[in-house]
Amino acid sequence: MKRLLHINASPRGTRSRSGMISAQVLAGLTAASPALTIETIDLFDADLPPFDAQAIEGRYGLLMGTPVPPEQAAAWDKLRTMAAHFLSFDGWLLSVPMWNFGLPYRLKHYIDLITHPGMTFRNDAVGQVEGLAAGRTAIIVAASAMPFGAMPAIDGLDFQLTYLNAWLGFIGVTDIHAVRVAGTFGPDEAVAAVMAKAAADAAALVTQLAARAAAV
Repeated sequence: MKRLLHINASPRGTRSRSGMISAQVLAGLTAASPALTIETIDLFDADLPPFDAQAIEGRYGLLMGTPVPPEQAAAWDKLRTMAAHFLSFDGWLLSVPMWNFGLPYRLKHYIDLITHPGMTFRNDAVGQVEGLAAGRTAIIVAASAMPFGAMPAIDGLDFQLTYLNAWLGFIGVTDIHAVRVAGTFGPDEAVAAVMAKAAADAAALVTQLAARAAAV
């Protein structure tokens, strides 16, 4: 990777558990590849345009190839710019807390803005879909209060990592890596153990990615 986009979906700043582990990943990747360029988008500070009636009506018109009013065309120009920015990176690091078993709404908003035909995927006349983000790398740091990944009885409630894997796959990403920070609610010693495991997993992932890059 030469350019990495860090998509931070937590509003908690330095208190974010996903952010803490992501910071370690970023530091490790930078140490392994000093030329790596990293850009961060903090979704709770970002100016995300609304995906409202104006944008939706424009979507149908553009898909059908019919003229759309200038204001609708302008809305879609913004979305195309966002999608092109997303695809301009070789990889992405997503720092994601779990909210109500799923994603923070700002991350879902961002995904909804860039995931459209001709922007991050395309489909042909018979409905075959081709993701336009193929060949890139995605790293997900997924934090949750509950110990997902270590308690099979609750894994059916995981609409965080499951969704992100599905979405990334849909837009063509096959090189997906995940670090769980799971079980962040409980006694201090239990949370400390969770953070230590996540830090070790993150370090192992950085080593793996660095070795792969060196072998190219």
